[in-house]
Amino acid sequence: MSNSPVIVPVIMCGGAGTRLWPLSTRAHPKQLHALTGTLTLLQQTILRCPQTQGFAAPILVCAQRHADQVLAQCQQVNTQPTTIITEPCPRNTAPCAVSAALAVHQLYGEAAQILLLAADHFMADGGAFIDVVKHGTKAAAKGHIVTFGAQPTRPATGYGYIRKGKTLDKTTFGVAAFVEKPDEETAKTYLHSGDYLWNAGIFLFSAGVMLAEMNQYRPDILHGATQAWEAAGKSQTFVHLDATAFATCPAESVDYAVMEKTKCAAVVPLDVGWSDVGAWPAIYDLADKDADGNTRHGRIVSLNAKNNLLFSDKDAPMIAALGINNLAIIATKKAVLVTPLDQADNIKVLIAKLGEDDF
Repeated sequence: MSNSPVIVPVIMCGGAGTRLWPLSTRAHPKQLHALTGTLTLLQQTILRCPQTQGFAAPILVCAQRHADQVLAQCQQVNTQPTTIITEPCPRNTAPCAVSAALAVHQLYGEAAQILLLAADHFMADGGAFIDVVKHGTKAAAKGHIVTFGAQPTRPATGYGYIRKGKTLDKTTFGVAAFVEKPDEETAKTYLHSGDYLWNAGIFLFSAGVMLAEMNQYRPDILHGATQAWEAAGKSQTFVHLDATAFATCPAESVDYAVMEKTKCAAVVPLDVGWSDVGAWPAIYDLADKDADGNTRHGRIVSLNAKNNLLFSDKDAPMIAALGINNLAIIATKKAVLVTPLDQADNIKVLIAKLGEDDF
């Protein structure tokens, strides 16, 4: 990347991970947990963009309450972030993108490119991801806002989709449409057509282009986020966005605020074994299995049990599983979840019944 604009990874750490309750909670959301290996999802994301490959040190955006945890996790993988931007309240990804663009513009100039990443995703092939990002820099340098669409492997109904448009080069396409989460029959037609990609929520753009597009399509978000940035409390490590100004920002995603309106959108297929690790079935799919198809984490004893996700967190009681099939049993110090694996995606309905102190 020596002849390319600097690429600054901006890692969004704001998700609550409700579908991974009871492990993921407001105080300690899923990106701060080790769910797919020995490193947390956040730490895997940090190491996905190594400075040895030409990336700048990362900028992280997180809730104010998680700032110290996020810094500690960076230090555990020997990474000193450029800065950690803290949000006083959740406002989705569009204000986050503005904050990132303002920070990078100030530090590196308007041509510097921002790789906007979620902290809670999994990618099986990190080397291939770097190659895809390098390819995307060409389109971003020409003024495109590049999104990376994961190659579908099944007719998933839990993801939004991107329909590829005209070919810009051999692996870069215009965006014909962003499509909401489909029903199963529609998802099957998307999969068979080969024209659709999963919307992975990963973006690459120059700081100047994002600020210009936000000014054109959502000046209210740009104004609120800029005010919050200018009035922020800044230290060597942290930028604490101003609470009053940030609260005026509408809660909006980058997709709705800009991507569905802009004429600059481009998409690059991402075939790297991507998962958003959104719910317990995804954990089951990614994890190693024993001879009976069980995924086991922590203190587990099982007999005549098959195809179960058995997860006992540290300080949680042992799980003893006898004669059960196709269940998820998740034990933490605070709560135990028992559900058929194929119903675990519906956990948000259950979360709504919990008290404030239970999540």
